[in-house]
Amino acid sequence: MSLTTICGVTVLRCLIISLTGVFLCQRLSALLDQSESRFTFFLWLLILSPLLVPELIVGYAWSLLTTQLIHFPILAEFVYSSLVLLRVVPVGIICYHMTARTQISSESDFIRRSASIAGTGISHISVMWGFFLRKTLVRILPVWSLLFLLVFQEFEIASLLYQNSWTVWIFDAQAGGVPVRETLVYLIGPLIIEIMLMAGVLALLRNLEQRPHYLQQYSGSKVNRLRHLFAGSYLAVATGCVVLIPLVMISWGTLRSLTSVLQKNRLQIMGTLQECIWGLLYATMSAIAAWGLASFFFHRNQFPIIKTMGLACCVPGLCGALPLALVIASLFLTQAGDWLYGTPVPVLTGFVLYLFPRAVFLKLVFQKQNENDSLFLAHLLNQSDCPQQAANGGRLLWVTKGRPQYWAVAVLAFWVYWDVTISSILAPHSGMTSSVRLYGLMHYGQNSVLSAISLISFCIPVLLGIILFPVVRKIWIHFNNQSELSQFV
Repeated sequence: MSLTTICGVTVLRCLIISLTGVFLCQRLSALLDQSESRFTFFLWLLILSPLLVPELIVGYAWSLLTTQLIHFPILAEFVYSSLVLLRVVPVGIICYHMTARTQISSESDFIRRSASIAGTGISHISVMWGFFLRKTLVRILPVWSLLFLLVFQEFEIASLLYQNSWTVWIFDAQAGGVPVRETLVYLIGPLIIEIMLMAGVLALLRNLEQRPHYLQQYSGSKVNRLRHLFAGSYLAVATGCVVLIPLVMISWGTLRSLTSVLQKNRLQIMGTLQECIWGLLYATMSAIAAWGLASFFFHRNQFPIIKTMGLACCVPGLCGALPLALVIASLFLTQAGDWLYGTPVPVLTGFVLYLFPRAVFLKLVFQKQNENDSLFLAHLLNQSDCPQQAANGGRLLWVTKGRPQYWAVAVLAFWVYWDVTISSILAPHSGMTSSVRLYGLMHYGQNSVLSAISLISFCIPVLLGIILFPVVRKIWIHFNNQSELSQFV
C-alpha cells in the first residue's frame, strides 16, 4: 500500500476518533465540573490513568488478540481505534476543564432561540453563525485539533497491532535502510496535515495562558442519572482496557517466570538494567531542561513577545517524534555536525524539543491552580522570624508549588523514558534505551520472560520517582528558605 493511501486511511481514522473524543470530553468534563470535592481526586485519578501506561505496554498486551483477528480486519481496526481513543480522551478532558468557558451564556442563547422562532432579524444566517462560532467552535476546534494531532502521530500501538499508519510506514522504511534525506521527502504530506492543525493547538495553549473566565462557576443544568451511568461505563472500560489488562498481563507473566529470569537470564537482566539507566539519564535531563524552558517562556510576569516566541518554539515538538527525529538526524549527518551524531547530543536535543510543548501544557495547567494571593501569603509565612512559622511556610510552598513541579517533571521523564522513535533513530548504539529493545522483541510474540523484562522496565522509573520524592521535598524546602519573597513560579 502506498504512503498516500495510508495517509488517507490514517486521516479518516483520526477524524472518527477525534470527533468521538470531543463528544466524550464534553460529557465527562461537565460531570467533573459538578463532582463533589471529596471525589474529585479519585475521579481525576481514574480519568488520567490511561495516560500513565506506556503505549508500548498497551500495544504488547493487545497484540495477541489482533493476531487472532487477522482475518477480521474491521474488528482489528475497531480494537486499535478504541485503544487510541481511550488514551487521548483524558487530554481533551483536561483541556475542557482548564480552558475558558463559552462566550455565550445560556440566557443569551435562550433569547436567540426565542427570537429566531419569532422570525426577527436575529434569525439571519450571519447572526446564527456568529452565535455558533462563539458558543461552539471557539472551544471545540482547538480541542479537536489537539486530539486529531495526537491520534495522527500515534506509532507504537499501531506498529504492535499491525495497523496501517503513516508513522509505521515511514519508520519501517527508514529502519529498512532508506537514507534519512530520502525519508524526509515522505514527510511532506503528513507535515502539511500537521501544520494545518497546529493553529488550533497553539490557540489552545494561548487560551490556557490567558484563561479569562476560568474562575467562572459552571452553571449548566444538573447531570441526570443516565449521564452518570455513561461516565461510569466509560471510566470502567478505559481503566480496564488501557490500565488493568496490560499491567495484570505483564505482572502475571512475571510471576510465572520470575525464578527463571533471575537464575537463568542474569546477563539479560544486567543488559536491561543498563539500558534502563541510559533511559533514566536521558529522561531526567531532558525533562528538567524542557520544564526549565517552559518556566522561562511562560513565567507569570514574562513579556508577551517572549511568550509568543515560546509558542513558536512549540512547533517542532508538535510535529511529532518521527518527523522531529528524522530532521535532527539529517542535520547531524551533515559535515558540520557529523562528529556529534554518535554522542548523546542529538537524542537529548530531540527529547527536549519533543517535550517542550508538553511541558508548556503542564506548566499552564499547574499555573492555573496557583493564586497569587495564596502564594504571596505562603512566602510571607516562609520569611517569618519564627522558625516554626518559617517551616510551615516552606511546607506550604512545597504543596502549592514544589510538589506539582516534581510530578510534572516526573511525568515528562516517564514519557521520554518509553519513547521508541527518537531513541532508535538518534541515540548512540552504546547508549540505547530499554524501550527500543523491548519494541523489537515484542514483534516476535508474547512470552513470560519478555513480560517480566517489561515489568522491570516499567517499575524502575516508578519506584525511583517515589523514592526520590521525600529527598527532593527536603532539598526543595531548604532551598526555598533561602529564596527571596518576590520569587514566583
